[in-house]
Amino acid sequence: MVKIPRKAKILLIKLRSIGDVVYNTAVYTPLKERFPDAHLTVLVERPSYDLVSEHPDIDEVLCFEKESFWGQIKFYSHLIRGKYDVAIDMHEGTRGAVMCFLTFAPIRIGHKFAKRSFLYNTRLEFSDLDPKFPIDYQVALIKKIGVPFSHISPLVYISKLANQRAKILLAENGIKKGDKYCVVHAGTKKKYDQWQYEKFARLVEIIPDKYKLKVLLTCGPSEEFQVESIINLVQGKRVACVQTGLQELGAITKGASFVLCHNGGYMHMASVLGASVIALFGVVHPRVWRPLGQRDVVIYKDIQCSPCNESTRKAECYNGDAECKRAIEIEDVLEAIEQSLRL
Repeated sequence: MVKIPRKAKILLIKLRSIGDVVYNTAVYTPLKERFPDAHLTVLVERPSYDLVSEHPDIDEVLCFEKESFWGQIKFYSHLIRGKYDVAIDMHEGTRGAVMCFLTFAPIRIGHKFAKRSFLYNTRLEFSDLDPKFPIDYQVALIKKIGVPFSHISPLVYISKLANQRAKILLAENGIKKGDKYCVVHAGTKKKYDQWQYEKFARLVEIIPDKYKLKVLLTCGPSEEFQVESIINLVQGKRVACVQTGLQELGAITKGASFVLCHNGGYMHMASVLGASVIALFGVVHPRVWRPLGQRDVVIYKDIQCSPCNESTRKAECYNGDAECKRAIEIEDVLEAIEQSLRL
């Protein structure tokens, strides 16, 4: 068992995507409960900052940004000056291992099986683990340093200010207090995983009349074109659309009757916030990456070429016409909406 000092300065390194960081939040409270006098710092990349910025059990958040050369020098200098007692690499990548090493912490913890494990001085073995989901690795790593888990509960906290801003954004888009609405988060950074725009547009036309819900289209950074393409296809209805930060988006999501989105970081955030998620899967199998909420519904067509990777993916998929997503029909989503609203 690794012996952690009672008043240790602990650094948790969790880079990568929004979904990874969402599930990493499950370890913060148990860690702080086990070491209440410790100072806990979490290191994430800038896009994930809003996911952890309001967490009550985090003392400090560090952001890594892929800046200029001198910007990175400044960041790493700050990391070295942190004088951490314990650095835990939960990134499972080379960059995280290097960051862990450069803290020069007396206790540097990481996975034993990785080639980069020489950068740690405390290597944990996971051959006894039979993971079902990515969160299992993160929880197992923290368990191995003596932290008990009564239950596994990822948590994203939304600030009062974000809730207030969300109300203003909703009102500006015609959604007043008491109105029922759903969120359609149609964007994706992977064109080969895009559900067809015309199908999204048809749903935007159907939902208000069929379910008496207002529809709010949302998107992430650099996804505006995708949403505009959908709006241009919608006939006879005014379409509300919002692009905002993760905190405000989280506040909007919590109030939705359901959320329709692709597999991705927002899907995991919405599920953890308690929204009823309808998730469109294509190139990735939901067996590992599905949302974990009890009210979540996954739509996936188990065709021969899915799941896929760069070496097996077809050329037409890169044009936004992947067979795995094309196979999902509007009727499939309407059925999922019915199921979601019943739960």
